[in-house]
Amino acid sequence: MPRNLWIGLPGRLRELSQAATAFERGAELGVTQFTSLGGQVTTVAPQRTARKTKFTFDRLSEDDAAHLDRLARRIDGPGPVVVIDPVTRNLLDPLQAEGRSPGGSAAPYWYSSGGGTGKLQLSTRTGAARDAYEWKPDSATTQLSWHRRPGAGFPVAPGMTLRFTLPVSWRVGPCATRLHWRDAAGVYLSSAAVTGHTLSATVPAGAALVTPSGIAGEVGTYPLDGAVLTIDDPHIPTAPVNLLSADQAAGRGATTQWSTVGLTLSTDAGGFVVASLPANTSGSLTFEQEGQNNYRPLPGPGFLGPVLPPALRARAQYCHIGYFNASGTFLTFSDGWAPSEVPATATHFTCSITFASATTAFSTRLGPAKLLHIDTTAPQLAGDGCPAMAVTGYTDSPARPLPYRNISIDLTEVTSASI
Repeated sequence: MPRNLWIGLPGRLRELSQAATAFERGAELGVTQFTSLGGQVTTVAPQRTARKTKFTFDRLSEDDAAHLDRLARRIDGPGPVVVIDPVTRNLLDPLQAEGRSPGGSAAPYWYSSGGGTGKLQLSTRTGAARDAYEWKPDSATTQLSWHRRPGAGFPVAPGMTLRFTLPVSWRVGPCATRLHWRDAAGVYLSSAAVTGHTLSATVPAGAALVTPSGIAGEVGTYPLDGAVLTIDDPHIPTAPVNLLSADQAAGRGATTQWSTVGLTLSTDAGGFVVASLPANTSGSLTFEQEGQNNYRPLPGPGFLGPVLPPALRARAQYCHIGYFNASGTFLTFSDGWAPSEVPATATHFTCSITFASATTAFSTRLGPAKLLHIDTTAPQLAGDGCPAMAVTGYTDSPARPLPYRNISIDLTEVTSASI
């Protein structure tokens, strides 16, 4: 177990110093069973079940016992209470972590803000899971936030180490990750941010809630499965692999690593390759693969995407990725900047960048650049959630010697409440 029990109202979370001597974790199944006169059995069950937990402590300290006593007797408010149990790792709801939302609406789990809007829609991908959603930002700076209800964010306490990782498909693009800290009332305090797919940060003083957010960095369509939010956890997220060689990624070495149309390649005083495009000229740049007939091998299924230097990306018009099977037969292509899903039978690909004609000449270094691939078959940390819960049973048995206490507390998930 990575931690002991955290429990309390938002802004008053407390980690109990003693691990529970007994810990039961189940679900309120709510199954009704009928047996016909002919002996056929029919069961009726709700679509989702509420979590139930029970903790038993032996010789709990006086301060921890007082904290549980106040929660059980609702002295600090009617509840429900926040519970982060010892085996919870990914705080996102199980369906949310899979990019799914039942009921025909994504509103319970995600919302967009900042730098434009976007569209959350049911996935059109072949083989997508039931109720799977995808994100279509209309701007490279549009932000998507992960929502937790009830409340304005996921519960945290100052000093915790929080790590948020964006969905799998986002990680092969120029994404950015953010954590927005809020007080117990949901009022914004500050943010932590990083360029990349994973952000690790320490919860600052005064923060009681956090809203994890991400920016995909390119207009396109992005599946939402694979996001991970952990607290004080050693989990290392699956990272993409740069398929470019070290020299290509740095943008230096022999110019034969690239082929061009319309552009001229040269080497500057620092040993970096520079691409120049005259005014009123269109062109293209292809990343070559020596010894592979210019076809680059694919590591396997997944997503593929380019991340270019800002100056090169600003001038580029399209990224053209062509996919081929083992015999070299062309399969399909993508011509956008958003991550491209690798076709099932593809084994090789080509990648070219095109440039439209402009009235001004253009010149910039080719690096640093990335051609990222991520394997979607790698298992991701499943969502477990940190649902709001109500205290439904409580027993306090004073122990010997006092002031130690033997306490048992029962909690049940509530699906509609206001904190």
